[in-house]
Amino acid sequence: MPMTSTDLHGASADAAGARRPRRVAAMLALAALSSGGLGAGLAAVLTTGAVHVGRGKAERTARLTASTATSTAAIAKAVEPAVVDVNTTLDPLEGGGAAAGTGMILSASGLIVTNNHVVQGADSIEVTIPGHGRHAATVVGTDPSQDVAVVRVSGLSDLPTVHFANSSTATLGTSVVAIGNALALGGSPTVTTGIISATGRTITASDSTGANTETLHGMLQTDAPIAPGDSGGPLVNASAEVVGMDTAAATAGTSSSNVGFAIPINRVHKIAQEIIGHKDLPGIVYGRQGFLGVEVVDSSQIGSGVNPYGPFGNPFGFGYGFGPVATTPNGTPGIVIAAVDPHSAADRAGLQSGDVIMAVNGQATPTTTALSKIMQAKKPGQAITLKVATANGTTTLHVTLGAGPVD
Repeated sequence: MPMTSTDLHGASADAAGARRPRRVAAMLALAALSSGGLGAGLAAVLTTGAVHVGRGKAERTARLTASTATSTAAIAKAVEPAVVDVNTTLDPLEGGGAAAGTGMILSASGLIVTNNHVVQGADSIEVTIPGHGRHAATVVGTDPSQDVAVVRVSGLSDLPTVHFANSSTATLGTSVVAIGNALALGGSPTVTTGIISATGRTITASDSTGANTETLHGMLQTDAPIAPGDSGGPLVNASAEVVGMDTAAATAGTSSSNVGFAIPINRVHKIAQEIIGHKDLPGIVYGRQGFLGVEVVDSSQIGSGVNPYGPFGNPFGFGYGFGPVATTPNGTPGIVIAAVDPHSAADRAGLQSGDVIMAVNGQATPTTTALSKIMQAKKPGQAITLKVATANGTTTLHVTLGAGPVD
C-alpha cells in the first residue's frame, strides 16, 4: 500500500515568499556516533549501571559501542571523498532563491549522480568536491519520473568514485551509514547510521508545501531521522559500498519520524548509465532546452482585456507582478506575455508583459501549446525570429536563446 505525506523538502535559501521547488531530504540518524558523542554517552550510562548489571557486562558493552563508532568512522573516511555538495540557484519564474542537495561521483572525470529534484528548476548548478573546491556543473540528463539526474564537472581528472553494492541483496536489519550535505551547512559531510527497516516500499512524496507530488516504487526504507540537504547522497553498507540514494523522509501519517527512503542503487546505476550513454528512452531528458524566458497565456483567455491573474498582478509572491495584460491589442491572434524572466533572452530583447508573440521563425503561435512545441526543439545559443504585437504596433525581433532551467 502506498505511503503518503512523505516530505520532499530540502535545504533551501529561497527569497521570502518564493515558492520552493521539490527538494527531498535524505539521511540516517545517530550522527553523534561517528564523532564519539553518542558512543561516550551510552558508555557512561552503562558504566553508571554497573552495580546492577556487573562490571564485565558494562565494559563489554562500552567496547562494542567504541567498535561501532570506529567502524562508522572508517566507512565514512572511505566514502566521503566521493560525496559532493550540490548547490543551485533557481529560475525566478520557478520561485527564485537557492537550494541544496548531495551527489555521488561516478567517474574520475567528473560525472555525478543525484536526485532530479535536487537540480529541478535550477538556472545554475555548483558542485563542491572535497579537496577540489567549487565547480560549475552542467546537466547531462535527467529521469524525472525516477528522480535521478546526472551532472558533469569539466576540467578535472583522477577524482575518487563511489563503489556500488548489489542492492537486491539488501535485507531487513542491514546496518547502513548515510553521508550528505545535511541542512546545506557545507564543510565536512554529515555522517549518520541506522538500519534498513523495510524494502519494496511505494511512496507518494511532495515538497514542504504539499505540492509537486511524485510516486516512487521499490524504495528502501530506513528507521532513522532525515535532514534537508541530504537528497542524492549515499546510503552505504558495512563494506563502504552504496546500496541506495537517499531521497525522501516521512513527516506525517506515521507513528514515528524515524522513517526515510532511498532509491535502490541498482536502479540508480542503470538509469545513470542510460543517461550517460544518451539512450533514446521515454522519460529521459537530455541537457537543457533553449529558453526564451516568458510566462505566457493564450490571447483567447484575455479577450475581455482583463488581467486573468487579478487586479493585483502575480498572486504567487514571486517578487514582481504579471504586468499590464490589459494593454494587449484586442483580437490579436497569439500568446500573451504575462511575465518576463529578469536577465533572460526575452528581457534582453525588450519583450514586456502584455506583448503578443504571433510567430516564431515564421511559424504561427496561436496557443501556448504551439509555442511550447516549437521551443522544445530549440537549443541554448540558437537564434530565433519573433513576430510580436505590442501596444505600439507589430514588430520583428531577433533573439538568441539562453539555457532553460532544468526540467
